[in-house]
Amino acid sequence: MKVSHRRLILLAISTSLVCTRYAWAKTQPARQDTSSKRPALKELKKRQKQVYKELSGEDRRWLENEVPDIITEEERRAFRELATSEEREQFIELFWDRRNPDLESPVNSAKEEHYRRLAYADEHFSSGIVGRKTDRGRIYIIWGPPDEIDSHPAGGTYDRSPEQGGGSSTAFPWEVWRYRHLDGVGENVEIEFVDPTGTGEYHLTMDPCEKDALAHVPGAGPSLSELMGRASKADRLT
Repeated sequence: MKVSHRRLILLAISTSLVCTRYAWAKTQPARQDTSSKRPALKELKKRQKQVYKELSGEDRRWLENEVPDIITEEERRAFRELATSEEREQFIELFWDRRNPDLESPVNSAKEEHYRRLAYADEHFSSGIVGRKTDRGRIYIIWGPPDEIDSHPAGGTYDRSPEQGGGSSTAFPWEVWRYRHLDGVGENVEIEFVDPTGTGEYHLTMDPCEKDALAHVPGAGPSLSELMGRASKADRLT
């Protein structure tokens, strides 16, 4: 498993939700003395907070439960600043139009696919929390089904790769998703999830050794280097 790929995945997840915030900030004029503008800014924030409280259940559900993983920070901010239900309805229509790969088609395939992914995530990845809010659910919603899944729902014995030190150990439930290509990330991307609690709630991990159930058990599940006395488990854990 390539750790660099997992780091790229975590970076991509973060930037898909918040990077536009920083890009927007960089486009702003150089900071001036704003002491005279503070009352106006405070009033604006108060108004935005009040407008958000007044969002209908349907509008709030769309923003927080249906598109949180694909909406940009600028779009989120713009939506929350809208004053009427009519404006928000028009915003949602334009939101999907911008993502429609074929404006001539009577069916918006991007919108259809997004809601299919939401339904799939809820059906297959729920584990105490709704599936779309889990790490596997969010990855599925953002990038769709992987090209290959290596699943080990019962954990059990596994052999480490040479890059992980070799040797065998016992693993928590885990699985690896493989994508041949991800836009903005790269080629042959591997994403690993682990369920250390055994509750079915897999979380994204950058550490391929996190699934090692014996990692903190002295003398258990040693790597080949540890067996030959060239390394110690204490070094590995630190």
